[in-house]
Amino acid sequence: MKRILAVGDLHVGSLVSVMPDEVYVEATDTARANKIEANPIQKALYAAWQAMLDDIGKVDACFVLGDSIDGPNRKSTGFELWTSNLNQQVTTAADLLAMIKTRKYYGIQGSFYHVGENTSSDLAVLTMLHGTFGTDLAVTVGPHRIHLAHQIGVSSSPISKATALQGEIVGAHLNKDAFGDFDLIVRAHRHESGYVQNAWGRALVVPGWKLRDAFVSKLGLRTAPQIGYAVIYAGDDSLTADVQTIAVESNKMIREVAV
Repeated sequence: MKRILAVGDLHVGSLVSVMPDEVYVEATDTARANKIEANPIQKALYAAWQAMLDDIGKVDACFVLGDSIDGPNRKSTGFELWTSNLNQQVTTAADLLAMIKTRKYYGIQGSFYHVGENTSSDLAVLTMLHGTFGTDLAVTVGPHRIHLAHQIGVSSSPISKATALQGEIVGAHLNKDAFGDFDLIVRAHRHESGYVQNAWGRALVVPGWKLRDAFVSKLGLRTAPQIGYAVIYAGDDSLTADVQTIAVESNKMIREVAV
């Protein structure tokens, strides 16, 4: 039985995403290096990250599902970043992922807005980890084929959320002559968990590691990002996935005030 950890949407660089308790920005430049300390939200997320590592122990591989960094956040001119230095974002993301007890990393391209395409910051992270990278990937684990891609439809409607996953399964089935059969489809992007299974296959969405930023807060109470990961268990005669969400105190998602 092989165990594979799936994580995505770390969005390192954001003030509301996972980061170590402290980071020395460009530490090798001793004249200009400066220390950035995590805020309370980030410390809570880092504690959750460490708890995940303790819970899963050693795994046979890690799937990195895109958007490992938050990028320059150009539409908001860098608002809510703890560093706009993309090299530092990439380095810190790779440092976090290197904490996972595995020697095999498989990563995919995230959204253009956050990580770019030429060159991709997600590619840079996987290169630092000596991993395998693609826009999407078909990963064979024993007799099983798993498809990894970042993007999937986002909606605040529970029905539409399930429909997007159903669409992935149906699309894969209709195009199996071109792409072959897949036993599991894995996506990220929505910062929440999800799982659908029907007669043609199964698909899951892996939670992320970023809480409500200013963009999501503008949507009001229609969406609540989830923190977490998935563990895929692949045996000769079985393939299962356990999606884990990690509770975060509500006062770390909405600013609480009193009159």
